[in-house]
Amino acid sequence: MNFKEEKGIAGIDIAIAVIVLAIFVSIISVLMFNIQKNDEEIKRKSEATSYAINIIEEIKGKGFSILPVAGTNKIEGYEDKYITEEGQEKATPYYQEVTVQDYSELEQNKDKDVEAEVLKIVTVKVSYKSGKNTESVEISTVMTKED
Repeated sequence: MNFKEEKGIAGIDIAIAVIVLAIFVSIISVLMFNIQKNDEEIKRKSEATSYAINIIEEIKGKGFSILPVAGTNKIEGYEDKYITEEGQEKATPYYQEVTVQDYSELEQNKDKDVEAEVLKIVTVKVSYKSGKNTESVEISTVMTKED
């Protein structure tokens, strides 16, 4: 009996190698896509947070006197609008909403004898689109009347 010695690569070996390679490449591609997507989400949220902090700091820098009287909740010059950067005409994709609430107007303080126009809560909400969803960052601070 004469047996032929098999050498080389069979067709099934090539098929298995291609399948394993395809699975490996698809897993790596999905991982890279998710990493990039998460990186972009983190950058967008970080930028929105930065805008909100800058608005809060700007308002705090101008002082308590620019805040509206009790009963109104908008600061003049801080309308709800898309944020534009200094020196730029085109608006960013970030939308700002600034509201002010007098401490005496809070629901838990309605029945209490709380003096108006002493404490105010300033809230800045910056919204942006993330895919099909609208995400937002909201930061609040308390400002007190200087005597």
